[in-house]
Amino acid sequence: MITVVAGVLRDGAGRVLLTERLPGKHLAGTWEFPGGKCEVDEAPHDALVRELHEELGIAIEASDPILSLTHAYPEKTVRLLIREVETWRGEVHGREGQGMVWAGPEDMTKLPMPAADRPIIKMLALDPRYAITPDPVEVGGEDGLVEYWHGLLESGFRLLQLRAHSLDSVSLSRVARRCAKLADEYQATWLLNGPAELGQSVGADGVHLTSTALASAECRPLADDFLVAASCHNRAELARAGELELDFVCLSPVLPTTSHPGAGTLGWDGFEQLCVHSALPVMALGGVGPHDLATARRRGAFGVAGISGFGS
Repeated sequence: MITVVAGVLRDGAGRVLLTERLPGKHLAGTWEFPGGKCEVDEAPHDALVRELHEELGIAIEASDPILSLTHAYPEKTVRLLIREVETWRGEVHGREGQGMVWAGPEDMTKLPMPAADRPIIKMLALDPRYAITPDPVEVGGEDGLVEYWHGLLESGFRLLQLRAHSLDSVSLSRVARRCAKLADEYQATWLLNGPAELGQSVGADGVHLTSTALASAECRPLADDFLVAASCHNRAELARAGELELDFVCLSPVLPTTSHPGAGTLGWDGFEQLCVHSALPVMALGGVGPHDLATARRRGAFGVAGISGFGS
């Protein structure tokens, strides 16, 4: 496995820098996040410092992990580490004669990019804190759930999952439409934990598959302009989510939870080891909250997800 580190550099308009792979290189002509291979025993930040100086003629002092994933090309497997670079010294220019472009999310979808880079595009626009609702029976029914949802939005969360397994389809549709209206007012992204058809009909930005739904899915349930996530607990489920070309996964349980006392957990070490096998960005789930975001990212995750730790 080859470890590659790449940087996310943004201009004043929030666009991200992409560079074109030169003729003669693997995947020549595609556009990628600038960076390169980590040498043996080289720290990712140190490798990024070296690569961005060699490629772009800039000096960076700090970078922070955003996410990681592993992609198996026919000829080699690449472990891709993405890091945010907020400031740099010097003027960005292609020292190797490579093309460069500052691109927004829509621009990136139109450019030919390496398969390993594709899952990253959507994630750059998402809140890394994925707030999940408790079941309606725990918060006073439908009205209580909508109030809870409103509280999450008021608290600043902008990626939410509506999870209400105790409701029948009619009730879930009714609640989902109320939540969709609120999410739109706060410009938040939200996923329905439920059937893809229902998610589309109520105006969700996508759907979240349970591990059971993931196992039974024969293909990606929604088009690429929607988000599709899934709950995973082991390497086989991570592999299946990658095969279906979903957008991200929640990997659990990381730590003990009040809802499942005494249940086995991955721990941060086990979580990190499984992250290495994911072809998709990973959210840490189970006993974690927003305060664990930095830890999760150091362990390879994009973000953190949960119910109790995000409560309004």
